[in-house]
Amino acid sequence: MDKTETVDFSPYYSSKDIRKKIDKLLHFNAIIQSSLGVDSTNKEKKQAHDATRKIKFEIATMDSVFAEHCFPEYK
Repeated sequence: MDKTETVDFSPYYSSKDIRKKIDKLLHFNAIIQSSLGVDSTNKEKKQAHDATRKIKFEIATMDSVFAEHCFPEYK
């Protein structure tokens, strides 16, 4: 089974409730990432990285396939 077939069976695409929860988490992650800039300290970058890792974990509890597609760098 290729990746596109796997994504089609993803709860993100088949459950409105899960999609709404995941979209809320992705929106929160976008806010975190957009607050970073060239003047961000290493501490701020680490906090953002840790928060993103937690968001990926929360998404993975609902839909692990979708989480891996959205955050491949956080293993």
